[in-house]
Formats: sequence, structure tokens, C-alpha cells
Amino acid sequence: MSLSYAGTRSSAHRLLLRCVLCVAACGAAAALSAHADDYPRAELARGSRALMAALETRLGGEFAVGLAGAIGGSAAQQILLDNIGDLAASLDVPVVADRAWERALAIAERRGDHAAVLALHTMLGRSATALGDYDNALLHAQRTAELGQRLHDPLAQGQAENMLGILERRRGHLDTAIAHQERARELFAEAGDRTGQARALTDLGTVLRDRGDFAKALEVQLEALTNPGDRIDHIYRNLGLLYRDIEDGTASRGYFEKALAAAEQRGAPPSSYSTLIGSYSSLLNELGEYTKARAAASEALAIDTALDDLPHQGLDHLELGRALLGLREDEAATTHLQQALALGRELRQREIVARSLLHLSEAALLHRDTAQARQLIDDAIAGLEGTRLRTQLAQAYALREQLARSEDKPEEALRYAHKYAQAREELSGIRASRQLAMLEVSRERAEAEHRVTLLAKDNELQAVRIERQALVRDLFAIVLASLALGLGVLVWRHRAVRRLNRELAARNTEIEHQRLALDTANATLRAQASDLLRAATTDPLTQVANRRHLLHCLEERLLGCTADEHSLALMLIDFDHFKRINDGHGHLFGDQVLITGTASMREALGSDDIVGRYGGEEFVAIVCRHEADEVLALAERLRERVNAELARLAPQLDSVATISIGIAFVADLGGRVDAAALLGAADQALYMAKRAGRNCVRRYQATATIDS
Repeated sequence: MSLSYAGTRSSAHRLLLRCVLCVAACGAAAALSAHADDYPRAELARGSRALMAALETRLGGEFAVGLAGAIGGSAAQQILLDNIGDLAASLDVPVVADRAWERALAIAERRGDHAAVLALHTMLGRSATALGDYDNALLHAQRTAELGQRLHDPLAQGQAENMLGILERRRGHLDTAIAHQERARELFAEAGDRTGQARALTDLGTVLRDRGDFAKALEVQLEALTNPGDRIDHIYRNLGLLYRDIEDGTASRGYFEKALAAAEQRGAPPSSYSTLIGSYSSLLNELGEYTKARAAASEALAIDTALDDLPHQGLDHLELGRALLGLREDEAATTHLQQALALGRELRQREIVARSLLHLSEAALLHRDTAQARQLIDDAIAGLEGTRLRTQLAQAYALREQLARSEDKPEEALRYAHKYAQAREELSGIRASRQLAMLEVSRERAEAEHRVTLLAKDNELQAVRIERQALVRDLFAIVLASLALGLGVLVWRHRAVRRLNRELAARNTEIEHQRLALDTANATLRAQASDLLRAATTDPLTQVANRRHLLHCLEERLLGCTADEHSLALMLIDFDHFKRINDGHGHLFGDQVLITGTASMREALGSDDIVGRYGGEEFVAIVCRHEADEVLALAERLRERVNAELARLAPQLDSVATISIGIAFVADLGGRVDAAALLGAADQALYMAKRAGRNCVRRYQATATIDS
């Protein structure tokens, strides 16, 4: 007798086979030896793998499958293997599930059971994705899409689009991944699958976060949170990662803690929990809570080792190594970081390799192994420059500068100091943009909620007005009907109207209070936006323009000079002997020297002049609308004023704490001048001042030559 796949799965025959599976599972579990473990989920994962290995041997062998065929034909064999796959998937053992479903798929294709083929391709696609077999996962996803379209099954098509979106994201094709996830969301909605809609939304939010669209990613994740289904811990984790990326540690920690609580409540499988606790360990490392980070990373590593999940093991070793470095357990940290490096290279995970090299270089510096540290840092920089890990790249530049200074290589140290400054400024701009985007989303949501509240209040007022009009009409009718009763009715109605008017006045007062609250909130948001803009354009130490804003102002001034034919001069100012001051008196004193010197510069310059930090101890002043002699005299006054202020600050450094100034005029360069040419000319003039013994002013001369 031929049975359809759906009918067979729900038949009494299927129920009997499930009972056999449960009995066999219990027998296999009883045969397993117990292991003592500090991590119950890791022990559960090991037990699940051992259980499924025993179960696959007993019920997935040729004898058991042949017996099922003798009892119920090929349909029974298909159901037996399908049940083994279901049980393995529920126990978080995708390798066994994959093998059982592949065998069931082959039988279903021979039987021409299209519904079963479609369902098994869907399950195999998700299993292959979990195992990291992306080529196989792509084949199953494409087959699912084809069969779903042929069978007019929007749910299967939605599953296929969701899998394709995940695969495209992991291959770095973010725009294609977004299109797949939006299509999956539409198909799940058509099929009435709210859990599928939540999955598509959370996966879409992850792609948007990868692309840097943080505002849209936040909207999508919050929308998914309104109907999370069984994915609430996934959504909370995604929100935690989102706020971690904009460096809001408080909000990130809150969402991670909610995710952990939700995972505990729903009994999340070990693989999901290890991903969550591993991500949390990364946040704890960034917050400097190394003891907690070590505990979280150790638990994630134990679970992923039990699951034989190599990609996540690499990340776990990396975070555990970071935590041990923070706790000054250098040897243990080095061991874990080397394991992370080996796994990253084996799996060709470029980010794991680059980050492992970076932290191994930190350990090498702690052991004063400069040769090893230099090689590791250079390898890390080469890997990080091709990733989105800008924070780690800036850290690598800083370590490279520190190493060059320790080896007394000032030119190399200066080059990496400039790279570090540029990376930090870029990070500052990115961080400000992200925070502004998040503030904008929060403001828009607050305004939308307030508009809804006002509309509701307006509807209430309209209803009250209609009611009052009806009351007036009723009153007029009663007066006309009976003058005898009219007076009493009029008094009663009048009191009702007064009560309604009082309610209207109270509601109007409430609306006014809400309007004032909204105005206050908008003012706060504007102030925050202003603070963020100032932070993105100002050097945090000296409170003058930072390098990026300074170069932007220079370009604008050059355009203005070209258009109006005004003169423009650029002063490149360098604090003499600054390294000696830092080495002899410490970096905090060096910072105070820069602060005092720049304050004197701002006092000496005019209100239209611009001063900014070009990098390290180098500053730039942009002077416009002055004759050359006036500029040279201004530079001398500036030099004397700064020297005097530094002498008052540190009398013991009277001959050391000085400045040298190189001046370049637009008129001296000839032709069309850009910012790079003007800075280069000023740099040559500064070099002449240094060669002349420092503590002096020199003007760029186009015919002058400088010995190399």
C-alpha cells in the first residue's frame, strides 16, 4: 500500500517507530559512562553525541533498516531514518542528523514523495549551514526554492530565502543577503508563520549591522522583539552586539543579561548557549572585567569542544587568551592565543588570525621579546588592514609605535604614530555617526509615540464634543416638550456640561505638559548632537581642532584665497625636545606642556586664525589676510609667548621647552596650491628651523635646498 509522506508521518505506524526510538535511546543512555564536569551543558553535549552514536549504530544499521523495510516497506525505512535525524537535531548533534536525513532523502526520491523531498532538503540545508558546509547548504537551499515554487509552498520558499540570505551574508554579499531576507519575510507572512517572520527579521538586522546601517538594524531588531516567538534570546543577543559596536557598554550588558535569562528559561540547546556566552565574553573583555570574561569564555570553549565546533572554538580560545592577558597570566594566555591562531589558519578565518597575532604580540612585548613582537605585529597589521576591525588596527599601530620607540627608531615611531592618530580620528568619526544615528532613531520613535498619544487624546476630545452637542440638543428638545420640567432638566444638564468642560480643561493641560516634555527632550537631543559634533572635530587633549577638521578648514581657506585673491600662510609648529621631556618627566607632564603651549598659541593668534593638532607634538596655524612681514612678526611673538609660558610652567626646562616654526605662504609656491603642497613646504621650513638649532622661525624659500 502506497502512503504519502505527510500521512505516513502521522500514522500509528510512525507512533510505533517513535516508541522504538525512545526505548533504544534510553538503553543507549544507560550504557554511557558519567563524566564529572563543571559545565553541565558541555556534559549534555558530550552525552548527546555519545547517545546518538550508539543510537545510530543500533537503529541506523543495515539490520534495523532492513527489518523496518520488511515490516512496512520503503516508507517505514524512510520514517525510521527521518526519526533518527529528528532526534539527533533535537539533541544538537547535526552530524548524525545530516547522515540520517541524507539516507531518508535518497529513499524519498526513489519513492517520488515530493513533500518529503522538500521537507528533507530544508532540514539538510539548515544542518549543512550549522556544520559550516556552505557549498552543500547552497545546493539544498536552491533545491528547496525550486521545489517550493513548483509545489506552491510559500513556507518552504521562505525557508529557502532565509537560508540563502544567511549564506550570502557569510560570503560578504550583504546587499544580496538583505534582498533574500526581505523576500523571506514576505513569504513567511504569506504562509502565516510568525516564527519565520521573526527569524527573517533578526537575520536581516544582523546583515544591516554588518553593513554599518545601525539605525535601520535597531528598528528591525525592535520590530522582531514585538513578536519574537522562540527567538527572544537571539534578538536580545543581537541588540547586545549592536550596542557593543557603538560602545554603549551599559545597554549592551543589559541586553546580554536578558538574552542569558531567556536562554535559561526556554532551555536553549548547547550550541545556541555557547554562541551567546562566547559573545558575552567578548563584551566583558572590552569592559575590562577579565575574571568574568575568563569564566564565560571557558564555558563556551567546553561546550564547543564537546560539540566539535571548530570555528567557535577558535573564537573561544581568542577571548580566553584576551582575558588571561588582562589577568597577567601570560603563559596560559599565549597557549590559548596560539590555539586560536592555529584554528583560524586551518579554517581560513582571517579575522581570528589577525586578532590572535595582535594579542600574541602583546604577550611578546610583556616578555620583552621585541623581535618576535615586531613580526607578530606586522603580520597582524597586514591582516587587520583588510577587515572592519578598526579598533584592533589602531591598537596594532600603537603597539608598533611603542616598539619603534623602545628600539630608538624615531622615524618609524613617527610614521606609526601618524597612522595611529589617523585611525583614532576615523574611529571617533565612525562612533559619533553611529551614536547620532541611534539617537535619531530614538528621537523618531519618541515623536511617533507622542503623535499617537496626541491623536488618541484628540479622538477623545472629539468624542466629548459630540457628546456635548448631543446633550445640548436633548436639552433643547426637553425644554420644548415641557416647560414645567425644563428648569430642573436645564440645571442638571448645565452641571453635566460644566463637568465635561472641567475634563476638557484637564486634558488640555495634560496635552500641554506632554508638549513641554517633548520640547525638553528635543533640546536634550540637540545638545547631545552638538557635543558629538564637537568631539568629532576637536582634539580631546588640547581642545583645538583635530587633524581631520584642521585639514578640512585648510581646504576651505585655500578655496577662499583662490576666489578672493587674499594671502594665506601656514605655520607648522613643533615642540622641541618633546621626547626628552616625556622620557624625563613622564607623559602626563608632556601632556601639560602641550596644553599650556596650545593655550598660548590661541591667545597669540587672531579670532579669524585657526590652530589645530596635526599629530603628536606638531600643530598647525592657518593665518589669512596678512602681509608676509606681519605673519613673520606674529610667528616670532607666538614663539616668544609660548616659550615664556612653558618657562613659567617648568623653569628647569627653560632652554628645552621651546618651539620651532616653519612658515609657508601660498604666494611662495606659485600656481595652483593644494593642502598637501602647502603642508610640505611648511614642513621643509620647519626642518630648516630644526637645522638652525631649534627655537626659531624659518620661512619656506622655493629656491632653497635642504640636505638629506
